[in-house]
Amino acid sequence: MNALWPLWASALALLLMTLAGLLWPLLRESNETISGSTDASERLRQIYRTQRAELEREHQRKSLTDDDYAQAILELERRLLEDLGGVPAPAQPPTDSVWRKRMPAAVLSVLLPATAFVLYLQVGDPRAAATVAMGTPDIHANTGADVEDMVRRLEDRLRETPDNLEGWLVLARSREVLEDFPAATAAYQRALELAVQQKTPPALQARLYADMADAMASARGGALDKPVQESLKAALELDAEQPKALALAGTAALREGDLAGARQYWQRLLKLLEPDSDMALRVQNDLARLEPGKVDNQPSVAKVSAGLAGTVRLDPALQDRVEPGDTVFIVARAPANGRMPVAVLRLSAAQLPAQFKLDDKNAMSPDMPLSRFDELTIEARISRSGTAQRQPGQPVSPVQTVRRGNAGLTLLIGAIEP
Repeated sequence: MNALWPLWASALALLLMTLAGLLWPLLRESNETISGSTDASERLRQIYRTQRAELEREHQRKSLTDDDYAQAILELERRLLEDLGGVPAPAQPPTDSVWRKRMPAAVLSVLLPATAFVLYLQVGDPRAAATVAMGTPDIHANTGADVEDMVRRLEDRLRETPDNLEGWLVLARSREVLEDFPAATAAYQRALELAVQQKTPPALQARLYADMADAMASARGGALDKPVQESLKAALELDAEQPKALALAGTAALREGDLAGARQYWQRLLKLLEPDSDMALRVQNDLARLEPGKVDNQPSVAKVSAGLAGTVRLDPALQDRVEPGDTVFIVARAPANGRMPVAVLRLSAAQLPAQFKLDDKNAMSPDMPLSRFDELTIEARISRSGTAQRQPGQPVSPVQTVRRGNAGLTLLIGAIEP
């Protein structure tokens, strides 16, 4: 049976109730007009019958002679005829008066349900009611597949409407959530092209450059190389106060040993932030680390306490599935931060087994350093394509939940991603 039938049955019932509420008063009004005069005549006849019965009883008791009885009956009939003649005949309202009263309600009784039906088809979703009627599916089941399917449908729509800027933005951010950073970078690139063509505000174009740089760096395992820095430069040329671009540009300068440049970028960023906010405090910490004598002079134990360290190994049973040129990704996430990685380290499969250290230098974003989180999850996986995106068939290690500062981790890559 069609799952929509309860919806349409309910709508039909409401329509009939509406029509009944509008038409019943009209039908009742006509009946009451006619019955008013009929009731008056009937009451007169009832009085006449009562009085005649009383005269007959008087005549039978010999209280009235035959002549008096006949005379009284004639007088009673005369009065009845006079009284009936005084009762007005049932009024017959003019036809145009009847229609003047009934036409608006008749039009409403048809127009109101029709308008509601058309409006529902325009702004409603009949299929949603069918979904509810059939039972709500488990929203946690097959979440990854559902999201991937939604993203594919979005890509199909964008092939039909390739100039949809908002659609490309949604696609780019969806691909980031799915950790498909190369595809996210390509989507941001297309969005940037459209933003330039459509002459959008410079601030929006700057944000797109910064987002693309972030996705590009994630696709490169956190490397802030020349293409990433070119995107950051373009962002800051369009908007010198673009927060993400300033944060990433400062990190890039620090990695290249340009302390003055990093300080300049982060000081500009600090002026944009709300005082005493979490982000402002982190930037102040980063600036404090740039003071002479405080960069790279911390004891090694202190460095580890801000990150994770250990050994990554490959199970010999999977050796034949891995090539020396494959890429090993060590990925740390924070449960409080959702699916997005907090830090990523990239190694070559030829280096296995290898010692690793994961800290703020490997952070995906300076806004979310690894040292901000006490509880983390960590895993390792091997990619043939060289991208960080999780794919079926990849050799992976079990996901471990650890505390920041753990320096004795062992990641054994011994399973296959389903």
